[in-house]
Amino acid sequence: MQRSRQSVFRLGFLAGAVVLGAVALAPRVAHAGGRIVVSDVEFGSFGSEKEMNAALKRQAKTTLKGDGAWNLNLMVFLGAGAGTQKINIVYYDMSKKPPEQVSFTEVGVKADQKIVQLNGQAISKEMGFVKGHKYEIRATRLVGGKEKVYAKTTITLK
Repeated sequence: MQRSRQSVFRLGFLAGAVVLGAVALAPRVAHAGGRIVVSDVEFGSFGSEKEMNAALKRQAKTTLKGDGAWNLNLMVFLGAGAGTQKINIVYYDMSKKPPEQVSFTEVGVKADQKIVQLNGQAISKEMGFVKGHKYEIRATRLVGGKEKVYAKTTITLK
């Protein structure tokens, strides 16, 4: 009898640990491998992966300057193909508690596409963006009423 109680306890503990581990890893898995590189300069075309990586490193910004209007250029690396014809680029104001969605743009993609280049994304104070605030930019789509995140980054507007 004592052994079976210990076995049940161990199994229960193990099952709980697996569930907690899955919950803790879930946000990372949702955008595993995905990232967004933001620049104030347009991204061009690249002759090789090496050229692209050099340009991304050179152009990447985490802070963008503007006077109530900002022009963003995004290179979005999806963690997985979207499996659909559209994704959303969603902007969240992280300076507010809880974070607040400010804007989004719907973007056409191929279902298996993993790199999306978006030059000339204009945002402004008229759209609700605030100088000095931090924003999380996410590449997402709604699946079953929930936001599935393929890539994300954070920027600050100055």
